[in-house]
Amino acid sequence: MRLDWPEFELDCDASGYLTFTWRRYGRVRTHARHCTHLRLLPQGSDGLSRWVFQLRFPEGPTPGLLVVRVDVPADRQEEAEQYGDLLRRRYGIPEQAPDAEEEAGLQRVPLDTDEWMAAPASTASEELFAAVTARVDGDTG
Repeated sequence: MRLDWPEFELDCDASGYLTFTWRRYGRVRTHARHCTHLRLLPQGSDGLSRWVFQLRFPEGPTPGLLVVRVDVPADRQEEAEQYGDLLRRRYGIPEQAPDAEEEAGLQRVPLDTDEWMAAPASTASEELFAAVTARVDGDTG
């Protein structure tokens, strides 16, 4: 299956390899099993939506993460949605990558551990931590 726009092409062949091609700039090729996240973000003030592919490469001597972002013009949004839905169904790609740390919630690093560069934290840092924690706790999204 192929998505072909001026200057950009996304192809997923029968073997499950995804090939992102920016005709003027380059190409990224990987198997769909490496895609751990695929999401189409809503239109921004510039009129473009953002297609975000998160690709993880856990195997090998140098594991890594590659995030591919494709700007989607308004007139191509429906096409991108359909293509993304097809990829998600065919290869079991979640819309949002599961994040075990997010599920566990925020945890404070104890002051007496090596993770602290400076301790104790300043009053301003403590206030910021409290404000961020309150905001996260109140976030329903």
